[in-house]
Amino acid sequence: MPINGLPEVPTTALPASVRSGSAADKDAYKAALGFEQILLDQLVGEMLPEGTLTEGPYAAPMQDAFTTGLISNGGIGLAAQLYPSLRKDAA
Repeated sequence: MPINGLPEVPTTALPASVRSGSAADKDAYKAALGFEQILLDQLVGEMLPEGTLTEGPYAAPMQDAFTTGLISNGGIGLAAQLYPSLRKDAA
């Protein structure tokens, strides 16, 4: 169930309970984390003050590294809330 357009999420970012589950569960959680990463990227961009962190050749890579770091460590919890609704067996 990978969703086109979402960033790639490493399996190591998934909770242990999901890593030991089915491939569909892993895909659903990766989709939830991918959505969370896109949202965090937008939020981080809005939070940064105008200046050196938002302009120049290193602005986008710095912002991407920050959000990727957050997602690699499990995100901020949004994915965990989205995950149940993305599972195939969810009613």
